[in-house]
Amino acid sequence: MKKTISVFSYLLFALLACSVLCFNVSAAEKADMVQNLRAAVNSTSCTLSWDRVKNCDGYRIYLVKDGGREILKTLNNNSTVSFCKEDLRPNTDYTFLVRAYVLEDGKKYFGKPSEELTVKTKLSAPSSLKAQAASLSSVTVSWKAVKGAEKYQLFMCPTGESAYKKLCETDKLSFTAENLSGITGYKFRVRAKRSDNSSALSKTYVFYTVPQKVTGIKTSAQSGSRVKISWKKTSPVSWYSIYATDKKTDKCRYIGKTTDTSYSFQGDRSKKTYYFSVRPVIENDRQSLRGSFSGRFTGTTGKLTVSLEKSKLRKGEYTDMLASSAEKYLRLSSSDSGVIKAVGKKQVRAVSTGTATLTVSDGKTASRLKVTVTAPIFNYMSCVYDVTNEKMIFGNRMNDRCYPASITKLITALVATKHMSLNSTITVGNELNMVEPLSSTCGIQRGEKFRLGDLLYGLLLPSGGDAAYTIAVNCARKVSGNPNMGYVEAKNYFVSMMNSYMKSIGATGTHCVNPHGYPVSGHYSTVHDLLLVARQVLKNPTLSKVTSTYGKYVTALTGKGRYWTTTNGLIVPYGSRYSPYAHGMKTGTVDDYYTGIISAATNNKHTIITVVIGCESYGARYTATHKLYNYYL
Repeated sequence: MKKTISVFSYLLFALLACSVLCFNVSAAEKADMVQNLRAAVNSTSCTLSWDRVKNCDGYRIYLVKDGGREILKTLNNNSTVSFCKEDLRPNTDYTFLVRAYVLEDGKKYFGKPSEELTVKTKLSAPSSLKAQAASLSSVTVSWKAVKGAEKYQLFMCPTGESAYKKLCETDKLSFTAENLSGITGYKFRVRAKRSDNSSALSKTYVFYTVPQKVTGIKTSAQSGSRVKISWKKTSPVSWYSIYATDKKTDKCRYIGKTTDTSYSFQGDRSKKTYYFSVRPVIENDRQSLRGSFSGRFTGTTGKLTVSLEKSKLRKGEYTDMLASSAEKYLRLSSSDSGVIKAVGKKQVRAVSTGTATLTVSDGKTASRLKVTVTAPIFNYMSCVYDVTNEKMIFGNRMNDRCYPASITKLITALVATKHMSLNSTITVGNELNMVEPLSSTCGIQRGEKFRLGDLLYGLLLPSGGDAAYTIAVNCARKVSGNPNMGYVEAKNYFVSMMNSYMKSIGATGTHCVNPHGYPVSGHYSTVHDLLLVARQVLKNPTLSKVTSTYGKYVTALTGKGRYWTTTNGLIVPYGSRYSPYAHGMKTGTVDDYYTGIISAATNNKHTIITVVIGCESYGARYTATHKLYNYYL
């Protein structure tokens, strides 16, 4: 019985195996062999196509390499009978095959592979065609070498036509097309070739035969040390390049270009001979094709012209001199040097009242200007500086010693922000013992802590002498590396930093004794130096913002808050001394009979700095500043 069951089981297993084998064979037979595999190639891709297999569910494409097959793509339908393989190397052999498959029970059953198809990608098309040279009847065209190429074919066609003519087949990388029409555009294309391969044609490049030489040249002297050059038009042309030199034996240098048939050249001196040449240029395909030089010709500049921005000045005012000759040639002299003084070679300053004749010469010709100087606006130590154009406008007694008073606190702020971050913690200590009687203060107390950026408002708005000492002592201890330095020693250390800083910005007429400006012997400055301080403040975004602030609520790190307002009446809204143009900076007061102010003001994007020192009252400094605004802003 057991033997019978065993034999039966064996027969059943054999029958099942046979049925499965028959099924597989049947499934495979449903996927026919792909026929007529073909390809279209270029230099970097190959597009395969084949005849559609009716009894299949899709196709798989293979790349045959290194004795194996790499699957490139499986197409899950039988209606798509093409595939493009990209990113191939030029001039390289590739072998492909395709198999169809049928899908049963979720499995793919592949038919026989198609016949293998080997193709060679084309050579790369030549690129970067250039017109190396051009003349009235020829153009020399060059191109980059193509890897694997043995020869190149060059084709040409006049612009406006479509039929290209083969010019040559060469193993060189350039060719000169000759017997061409002058001033005409030609289209060029190149193909790379070898015995078993060729590239597609390159893209089209257009080059021109160059225009004719410029003729009919004339020159004429113009006023203002200029020479006008003119010539006859050549056509077509994109522009004319102008070349010049002032040496007979030197090569002309490029000086400019124009699309007109004339050019006005500014010489650097009157009655001076220059040598010129003109060259026509055609621009095409981002290249400039230059015609021949016209040949050298001469032209002579006209007379020296000179003018002053203002011929009527007030004492202390500056004015610019506008001259047609270069500065290096200019010589200034005055019939009365006590009235007008030269500042460099391009600016003069009125130093006293009266009338003078200013003579300006460049060694070839001379020009005379009459200048009248009237009384100054006022006699205070003062100045006006044009920030926008970086030049002096007005200055009176700028180098006289003066008491800077609380304007000194701007120096303290500049030194502190140079050596400490705005987030540095400033601790108020026993340095408050040094605050002088009747000194202006901001009301800080021992033991309080502030950010430097906050305490600057206490220093510069209410003009706190207590804040000046506290900032100075904390900064000195940090910079010296000695946190236990005594407050008197620290104050002196900081004052030495102030004096060093002033010398570094060119303020050599200043000497500081304290950080707040309380008037004591040996503490002095000049309007010139205070102007340099104001310029540094404007360049410092933090201090520029602080000094232009009317009022600021500040909370100490230890918790107490207070509101500080400015002493600068120019920026107090609705005040009698308010100016809509002012945006800072700082007042300084010695007593009721000696006051001063630095201010910055802007009108229509034009910014000036004013300094007024030595006014006889609080109101006088504002009246003087408003006068300066009215005259110079």
